[in-house]
Formats: sequence, C-alpha cells, structure tokens
Amino acid sequence: QLLGEPLVPHERREELVSMTGRAVEQMGRLVADLLDAVRMQAGRLTLDLESVELGTLVEQSEEMFRPLADERHVTLDVRTSDGDLVVRADRVRVQQVLGNLLNNAMKFTPAGGRVTIHARAEKGQALLQVSDSGPGIAADRIPHLFEQFWQGQGGDRRGVGLGLAIAKGIVEGHGGRIWVDSAPGKGSTFSFTLPAEPPAAPSAE
Repeated sequence: QLLGEPLVPHERREELVSMTGRAVEQMGRLVADLLDAVRMQAGRLTLDLESVELGTLVEQSEEMFRPLADERHVTLDVRTSDGDLVVRADRVRVQQVLGNLLNNAMKFTPAGGRVTIHARAEKGQALLQVSDSGPGIAADRIPHLFEQFWQGQGGDRRGVGLGLAIAKGIVEGHGGRIWVDSAPGKGSTFSFTLPAEPPAAPSAE
C-alpha cells in the first residue's frame, strides 16, 4: 500500500521493496515447512538418492552461509576430515538439514562468536556436526527440540517450530539419526549421521 502512495520518497521505496522481499522469502520457507510436515505425516516425504561426496555437501553449505556469517560478524569454521567419503543421499534434502542447523546456529550466536561445521567418517557412516558458541539449551528443553511446532522460547516468532522436526524426518528417512549435545553457557552441537555408500565389489576377471 505504501509503495502505491505517490509521495513516498525514492529511498523509502527501496527500503520497502527490500523489506517485502525478506517477508516473501520468510513466508516461502514457512509454507515449504508446512508442506513438508504434511508429507511426513502422510508418509510421502520422498528422497531422490544419489552418490555424493561428503566434502561436496559441506562445501555447498559453506558457500551458502559464508555471506550470512560475515554479515553477522560470526566466524564460520569448516573442518572436513574425510571429504572423499561417498554417501548415498538426497543432496537437496541434506542441504535442507544443514541449512536449518546453520540458520539456528547463526540466529543464536552473538557477534564475535563462532559456528563450526565438522564432517568426518565414523563407524562406517558419515557424521556431520554443526556447533555454535551461543547460549546453549537447558536440559529440560532438549527432549522437545525435535517435536513439531515446539519452540524453545515462547515469544520467538521467527519460525513455527517445524525445522528440526523436518530435519529429523529427513535424516531418519536416510537411515541415520540426529541428536544434540548442549548445556547453558556452553553452546550447542547438533549432530546427524548418513549411511556411507558400500564399496564397489571387485570386478571379476
């Protein structure tokens, strides 16, 4: 409505367009989360599996979140020990999980803090972790984190409490598991596993 007013100055119009763009982007994410939640409840969350290197998954997430980290003055540290490990995964869905964990980490880490992505092979599978130096999570809240529509802070309206529940559904759909280690004042580490692709059988002569 304001953009339709002829007396709105040019600078204010640019600001309004930017605000509208951010609002539309947020609504798009919320709608996508709601649709994914419905698909999960109906057992129709599909995965498009392919062979992908662990290092590629981490690099793509780093590229996406490096600008946000710089904007918020948060150090983004990436540690990949076994980047050539091949996993059988839905690349888009795994990026969705990592994106959710990194968004949360950035949101709760103050300026000057650190967010770390750590990926490595462990016990025949891939282990991916997102750690932050934020305020941490109280023990009584941890059991509820992966429930649908649950939010740790009642006054937080930046989401609808679906991101972690969807992440859990995606990870478990791959045959992995997801969990969190945290304590007040000590930050949080969200971890999840993905199955490694079995090594190719040796060809017969």
